Amino acid sequence: MIMSLKFRLLVIVSIILLINFVAAGYFMVHNARQALVSEMASSTQLAKGLLINALPTLRFSNDLSERLTLIVDSVRDTRHIRAWFEDMHGQPLIGHEDYDGFINKPDAPNWFIKMMEPEAVAFRRLITKGSKSYGYLVVEADPSDEVTEVWRDVQVLFWLASFFLTLILVLIYLALRQGLRPLQQLAEALDKLEKSDFSARVDTSAVKELHPIQLRFNHVASVLENTMAENHALAGNMLMVQESERRDLSRELHDELAPCLFGIRVDLADIKRIADEHQLTEISQKVSSVKTITAHIQTLVRKMLSRLRPMTLDDLGLADALRDMLLNWRDRQPEIDWEWNFSGDLVALPDTLQVTIYRLVQECTTNCVRHAEASHVKVEVKLDDETAKVTVTDNGKGLDANLIRGFGLIGMRERVSALGGRIAFDTEEGRGLQVRILIPLKSDDT
Repeated sequence: MIMSLKFRLLVIVSIILLINFVAAGYFMVHNARQALVSEMASSTQLAKGLLINALPTLRFSNDLSERLTLIVDSVRDTRHIRAWFEDMHGQPLIGHEDYDGFINKPDAPNWFIKMMEPEAVAFRRLITKGSKSYGYLVVEADPSDEVTEVWRDVQVLFWLASFFLTLILVLIYLALRQGLRPLQQLAEALDKLEKSDFSARVDTSAVKELHPIQLRFNHVASVLENTMAENHALAGNMLMVQESERRDLSRELHDELAPCLFGIRVDLADIKRIADEHQLTEISQKVSSVKTITAHIQTLVRKMLSRLRPMTLDDLGLADALRDMLLNWRDRQPEIDWEWNFSGDLVALPDTLQVTIYRLVQECTTNCVRHAEASHVKVEVKLDDETAKVTVTDNGKGLDANLIRGFGLIGMRERVSALGGRIAFDTEEGRGLQVRILIPLKSDDT
């Protein structure tokens, strides 16, 4: 699977940004933990100093429990510090309320608390009065508030990172889409060129880096368009000259050679009659042989005339000539259902176009009979103000894709292309073939 350039760039940028955000989060937590350790140590030293200064007052207190409570409460007001008094067996007596690991549990997940929790910093002092020991006064760091603050900072960083990551990716995507749009236009233009639409052009003002490529593409497309127009004009002129020469040659054969052959046959008939009357058997046999050869030459001349120029086209016009051709096919191939439909003023078409349409229909119907094995053939010729449309449809076995170049189809394509038209072969093996031809009607021809 080919990955798009936009997706690749977005993935790369996402990875880079995520690495940056993770690194920023790591260093923020690492620095916060170091700051927390330093602050815990400082607060513990402060509380330690307060206790050391307050402990001598215990000697003059009549109520030791009340005095210890005052000392514990005074220390507990210090930020990040908790204090309590426990007996000689380690059981808390004063200041143990709500104690469960931390006095105030941080508002953060347990994994984050374990990651941020510094090493315990504690101060223990044995409390005695006289020779009697009462227990221990304990002061320990309480990082819960600081851990909560760091966790909130991490949350803010996460949401900011998510917001900016999304924003950056959206902006990059929009920039890439805008920047790659000329390439998409170039691909669409190339597709048009592939379909012989040489009017395709691309905008040259979008991206500066692609400007030279776009200019060269437009230049190539312009050259191809001019070249194809010249080729079409040349091919059209060649086709007109060819048909003109064929028409002249056909007329000469018809007007000059045909009467001569007919005259020879008449003279041979007279010679044979005279030879028969005088019982000249050998001469009669020779005359019969020459008559056979003359008849064969006349047949060949008729075929040549038909190949050079369909005589029915000059005698009947395009519509009647096509109808006569299809009626002949119906008589010769009665097992095929022949159908036709002609619309528009076919007589007004230029001579070259009439001959081309006749030859195209002739080639298509011949293919239907020889190769398609069809039981139904339909021929349609329609004219509008701008185009001549020819469609030949059969229900035969269709054509394999590899055979599109056979059966005279290349010649059909060249004829249509010479007139600036298009030809399409819609086929599916076993489901018949439809040949669609579209030829523009040029005003200068009409």
